Amino acid sequence: MKDYQYLEEELFARWAAEMQRLPLPARADVAGGEAGERMKRIVHGILVVAGSDGEETDGEELLKAARELGSIRKNQDFSIEELVQEHIILRNEFWTLFREKVELGKVVDFALERRVNGCLDLVMQAAAAAYHYEVSREISENPLRDPLTRLYNRSYFQGRLIEELRRAVRYEREISLCLMEITNYSQIRRDGGQEAVERLLCYVGSVLSRLTRECDVTARLGEGNFAVLLPETGWRGARVMAERLTRYLERFLPSLVEGEVMPEIRWGVASFPGEVRMPERLYSAAAEALRRSREAPPGSIFVHGSPEGGEGGH
Repeated sequence: MKDYQYLEEELFARWAAEMQRLPLPARADVAGGEAGERMKRIVHGILVVAGSDGEETDGEELLKAARELGSIRKNQDFSIEELVQEHIILRNEFWTLFREKVELGKVVDFALERRVNGCLDLVMQAAAAAYHYEVSREISENPLRDPLTRLYNRSYFQGRLIEELRRAVRYEREISLCLMEITNYSQIRRDGGQEAVERLLCYVGSVLSRLTRECDVTARLGEGNFAVLLPETGWRGARVMAERLTRYLERFLPSLVEGEVMPEIRWGVASFPGEVRMPERLYSAAAEALRRSREAPPGSIFVHGSPEGGEGGH
């Protein structure tokens, strides 16, 4: 048994750096939080397998981490293609680092390659299976509504987004999409527990339902992320709505969370056809605005391509 654990931190860092280059969902904590912890366990397990020289290793913990990561990525709105790409990056970075740091003449190359690549295949398959299980469970248990917040779920929202965009194009109407994120959601759950998180999410859901119009589509996209689709509304009206919701939420949310961690809310807003010329880009434009908001103080609202510089607070 060889010890390759000294490569653990560098392999994880290389994987994380490559992942940051991808246009992943705005809300995804790619290399931090629970996802990062699972990937660190996967990296550790792969290096154990690499050093095993064919000896039997306990692979259950490794596959468990892969399954948990697959479920997390589904909840983070990864596509299955993005999940697969994540594991391809891990494979590429493993072999690049291994060839740089390890004298391959001291190992049996063919046996090592077969052992490690076989393990990486199993890890990817376990993650993909968990991802597909989450898809099936969501469809069977929650055909329209998120069971906790009672807002629409992601599947229904995606269908309505397409429908409302087609209507906006057909009748030459404005439409805006607001993506809201509780950016420190993982920390709140870690410090306050699941009960505190559920209380927080239920309250956010009730506020979004009460303070939006009947024609608006409000949805929980997963974890601490929400969306509000505003037909017949340009970016200025969307920003006013986001400012109003932010003021209301920041006034009452702290009382729902125990401890010193206060919920941090950020928004990304995009509008068609004024700022986003192609309707199919509305979601990605709002997601990009949300990513930019993470660099600003809590409560910030970024508007994609607005004449006023595209950003602002409440």
